[in-house]
Amino acid sequence: MRILRGILFAGIAWFAAGCMQFEYGITLEEDLSGTADVDIAIDLDRVAYMSAYIQNAFAGEGGEPSDEQIEAAREEIVQEMDSDEDFSEASMRAEIEPDLPQGVTLVYAKADREELLTKVNVRFAFDHVDKLKEIRLDADDAEEGGAPVDSQPFEDLEIIEDGDQIIVRSQPVNPLDDLEELNEMPLVSDEMVEKLLEGFGVTFTLTSPFRVEEHNATSKKGDTLVWEFNIETLKSGEATGIYARLKR
Repeated sequence: MRILRGILFAGIAWFAAGCMQFEYGITLEEDLSGTADVDIAIDLDRVAYMSAYIQNAFAGEGGEPSDEQIEAAREEIVQEMDSDEDFSEASMRAEIEPDLPQGVTLVYAKADREELLTKVNVRFAFDHVDKLKEIRLDADDAEEGGAPVDSQPFEDLEIIEDGDQIIVRSQPVNPLDDLEELNEMPLVSDEMVEKLLEGFGVTFTLTSPFRVEEHNATSKKGDTLVWEFNIETLKSGEATGIYARLKR
């Protein structure tokens, strides 16, 4: 799995900590079938800075890297991605479809890359929303090394049916728990970690034909509930997870 390995896997944690934006969207029908979207944007520009910083330190020079060193690190990352990634839809389908659970189909999968910015958009159709937690986007060759970054995007999603009531709940993605090893790496300061995590964000949307009885969403737009989390809310403890109580 080249493309998903490149987007969702990293040989070292800081590679995966570039400016990341995750958007998850679920659209439910009356019978709890529907579609789910996973949209990811990753900008590795900050990773180029960190790579140059560490190379500078190992070379015995120390201090801030020069513009030339940062540009060289950018070019190296771009060359690696050019040689390793296949961004065609056919390739993505070949990677994703064989591992999908029964009752889930791939509607489309596409990726677009410009230099160090990569955007991935995937849509699934499901016959029941419970099937979403079985979706895995990790790599077949994970044993070669690397840590998954959200390889099961709906793993924590819970849908509880109780008569005419439907409870939807899930915990937000929190990179702070997954990136603890960053702080333990040589030459990596707290300031570096802060710089890498700038711009991190998670958005979750839920659209349904049901009446919303109760929710803790950030906002509501028509039939859609919207939860937005960024690094500030995650660090402050304000992020309390996703919760909605719907009525048929």
